[in-house]
Amino acid sequence: MPPRRAHKKSRYGCDQCKRRRVKCDEQSPCANCISRELKCTFFNAPKPKAIPDDSRPAAGPERPAQVQHLSSPGTASSTPLSRSTVLRDLELMHKFSTETWKSMCINEADKHIWQIVLPREALNHDFLLGGLLALASLHTATTLEPSAALSYVDTALQYHNRTFAPFRQALDSLTPENCDAVFAHSVVTSIVGITLPRLMPHHDGTPSMTENVTVIFELLRGVSKIRRLSGPWLKYNLFSYKYGFWGPETEALDTDTDEALTRLETLNDTAIAPSDMEQHRINKDAMYYLRRCFIRFANCTDVASALAWLAAVHRDFVQSVRRRLPFALLIVMHWGVLIGQFDGRIWWANGLGKALVSELLPCLKSGDRQWENARLWPPKKMGLTT
Repeated sequence: MPPRRAHKKSRYGCDQCKRRRVKCDEQSPCANCISRELKCTFFNAPKPKAIPDDSRPAAGPERPAQVQHLSSPGTASSTPLSRSTVLRDLELMHKFSTETWKSMCINEADKHIWQIVLPREALNHDFLLGGLLALASLHTATTLEPSAALSYVDTALQYHNRTFAPFRQALDSLTPENCDAVFAHSVVTSIVGITLPRLMPHHDGTPSMTENVTVIFELLRGVSKIRRLSGPWLKYNLFSYKYGFWGPETEALDTDTDEALTRLETLNDTAIAPSDMEQHRINKDAMYYLRRCFIRFANCTDVASALAWLAAVHRDFVQSVRRRLPFALLIVMHWGVLIGQFDGRIWWANGLGKALVSELLPCLKSGDRQWENARLWPPKKMGLTT
């Protein structure tokens, strides 16, 4: 009989990850539970076997050489890693510095920052280093056959999970020394967060696109304060253009988009305000930033124009999406049109907007004419059949 194939599966994951059948980093609490704000328990995990202190490796063939890794996210500097692990890190950093960085910017002013400055900055911040390597690993996975891509998806997941704790710690203690890295990583995190689930094997426990978006909302909660608190500290002027980050509110949109957003705002006034003024305020705030993002895209066409909305909206709106309130989902569908503008232009955005709109469309039942026009604009704009 052929020898049994080795696998990397572990039985020591937390109870929540086992229930959802997703990979757990086996920390306490694990990164998945931190991001979803769940209580992380290990009641059903078997205890690892103890290894006697006087155990010695048996004599045998010489083992592959191990090297000391100077700085790996989530690991101590003295932790020995195999040669293959170090080679994978070098491969991914080369991938980012030669190809992946191009998908992070469109404007000429940002190119030097993403290709040269931020990889150098990542050497001082483990969360940013892990984010860049995770992004490059996902980029590599999209170029391979599914069977070969799984290894790179697994690598990306490991690095992505390790960034959660140090990123949140840095976010809670912004300084002139870390603010640029924090802001850059907020963008990287959002891209990894919306790309990673789409590349992982699908099963019954796989989160929906809407659930993935709400997780990204939570990951980036509070990131908008970076611009507010550390604006004078930012050295690299990342994602700025001639009018600053947002640009003037009076900038014009194309007629079709302007009418669609105005229709959405009017619907909020007529359908939501009479029965729930608080929800009306929450929706209005989210739509204000959505309009600003569409305006920025019309003048700048960079990825930050779409991703900024995820960091700008208030937590109350995130809760509305999590509760699957119809009007909140309708707003998210309109954002799907914006992120869909990068379809075919940037690898991580391919099909993203269409997937989100297609998933949400059946959740919104057709109603009166005003609701129906707002509901059908996103799929019509993206060329989807309804």
